[in-house]
Amino acid sequence: MTNSRVDVAEYTDPLCSVAWGAEPLFRLFRWRYGAVLNWRSVMGGLIGDASKGDPAWNRITAAQPMEKYWRRVTQITGQPYPKPMHIMPQSTDPAGRAYRAAALQGMTLADRILRRTRESIFLFGRGPQTDAEFTEIAAGITGLDVPRWLADMKTPGVETAYRADWEECRTPNAYVRAYHGDHVMAGNMRHDNGRDRYDYPTVIFKGPGGEHTVPGWLPFEAYVEALEAALPGATANPRPDPTPAEAFAEWGVMTARELAVICGEDAKPPAEIVTYDWGDGVAYFRKDEATAWGIG
Repeated sequence: MTNSRVDVAEYTDPLCSVAWGAEPLFRLFRWRYGAVLNWRSVMGGLIGDASKGDPAWNRITAAQPMEKYWRRVTQITGQPYPKPMHIMPQSTDPAGRAYRAAALQGMTLADRILRRTRESIFLFGRGPQTDAEFTEIAAGITGLDVPRWLADMKTPGVETAYRADWEECRTPNAYVRAYHGDHVMAGNMRHDNGRDRYDYPTVIFKGPGGEHTVPGWLPFEAYVEALEAALPGATANPRPDPTPAEAFAEWGVMTARELAVICGEDAKPPAEIVTYDWGDGVAYFRKDEATAWGIG
């Protein structure tokens, strides 16, 4: 294998339950093969305005129907869903801008904000939209200048960056345009508000071996095959899978599903890890993360 790397674009949205379901796969994949990946997340803007102009729409009453839908998705992906779902965002555009604003302080921080946004939604049932709600999800993130981040969200530059993501998600490649999967959450091209777009998540690998697309809900092996096709030899010597201690050092919060996928079905969290069990899901928190979320 050469020293080449592979460019990876993950088309996604923080509110997408299928993208949340793929988190265990993506964490393991990036752990094993991260040395050859240039991975970027592209924010797709799943919901522009959930109210559709209805003055009676509100963020609390809109939450329960989503909870029921996510329960069905959980039966397929194994990732937990929130019960109860307390409050919905009217739009996922603010979360997309939040990601892009955090990226101005570094992509590692942007990735932390994306993950925290998903945790807020799918573990605690709160879809962030306001400054106060975003401030809550940012608690304890080392290195993030929160006042700057909140201010940057409202700047023209961040809006331009987010809209570039939004447009990119609405320019599906030829593979997705021709693709017609027949399984649940197959990743077929979507058409909404007069625009075609990728379904979420869709992951595209580009390398010396060309472009290879993995749309929708597919097994882990599909990503390995796409990487190998994009860069022959890239999958020959994966990084050994982490122990639970190594996993929690890397990721402060892991769902029960993530622990099983990444460390093995029989893996147990270290003794000092805080367990959060809400009856319809289990997640494990490193102590600093538990403190940030106000649990344990």
